[in-house]
Amino acid sequence: MKNLIDRVSRIEIPTPFPVGNVNCYLIEGSPLTLIDTGPKTPKSLAAIQQELQTVSYDLSDIEQILLTHGHIDHVGLVANFVKKRAHVHGNPTDVWVHELDAEAVVDYEKYMDHYMVSIVKLIAASGVPKYESVMLAHERRTELFKSIGESVPTARSFKNNASFKTGIGEVTAIWAPGHSPGSTCFVCDEQQVIFSGDHILGDISSNPSISFDDSERIGMMTYLESLDHFSSREGYIAFPGHREPILDIPTRIETLHSEYDDKLQKAADSLTYNPQTIYEISRIVYGDYETNSLVLALAESYDLLRILESRTQAKLIKQNGVIKVIKY
Repeated sequence: MKNLIDRVSRIEIPTPFPVGNVNCYLIEGSPLTLIDTGPKTPKSLAAIQQELQTVSYDLSDIEQILLTHGHIDHVGLVANFVKKRAHVHGNPTDVWVHELDAEAVVDYEKYMDHYMVSIVKLIAASGVPKYESVMLAHERRTELFKSIGESVPTARSFKNNASFKTGIGEVTAIWAPGHSPGSTCFVCDEQQVIFSGDHILGDISSNPSISFDDSERIGMMTYLESLDHFSSREGYIAFPGHREPILDIPTRIETLHSEYDDKLQKAADSLTYNPQTIYEISRIVYGDYETNSLVLALAESYDLLRILESRTQAKLIKQNGVIKVIKY
């Protein structure tokens, strides 16, 4: 556990994913608050229990959990906190998540079924070679994901600009869709800090194309637009969901825009008048990535191509169930 500012400490929790550790934040005071929890694995549970014990707390002591979004590496352990507090104190932990991510917490199993179906459809439509798609072992992957989360029927949802009392003052929930439909940053103006979840990360991609919601929106575009909500926050520090704090938020946002502009240009330069699959474009834009990054690369590549199509630079066509792209 690392103290960041008065009453705020970072707890790094291991995950089974390539991104590595997830950051959870303990805000001391009343109510004792935790922002995000980590996935439900024995290693993660042991880590957070040990870290809380160093400051004389137990899972049951956490009174309020604020969730930045509904992805499993951030919400998997919520049920453990809720059940432990209900057992010890007779009332469950107050758990809050944005209304658009509520299903991922309230009915995790249903959400995960839908999410895995979306992944299978993406892989099939992207023209992934059979030898590579079988390496993903879909059934094992589904089993893993379902094992590291649990439904929390008592979780409550909030809307944009909801406010919450914490030990460092009032924090405001600023809706920042893109990484997930209900992705949220919790802003404390009194301390000039932003708990940014996976919306603003310091040195890795936020993967804004993996929400797989049912709307026609382009996740990457939504994400880039949401970033601009925070571009004027000079002097604020962002405490992200992964890696180190971000000391210059406006500059980081400029860099993120530039990085995605570069990806768009690379995708545009790869287009020809001969049809190419999403998979083929992903290998040009993202290079020789590992199989465990395949879904992320496909999702972003598809969004890049949809953006180029919206700009009349590309045309997406479907051939035998596979989406292909040609230069417009």
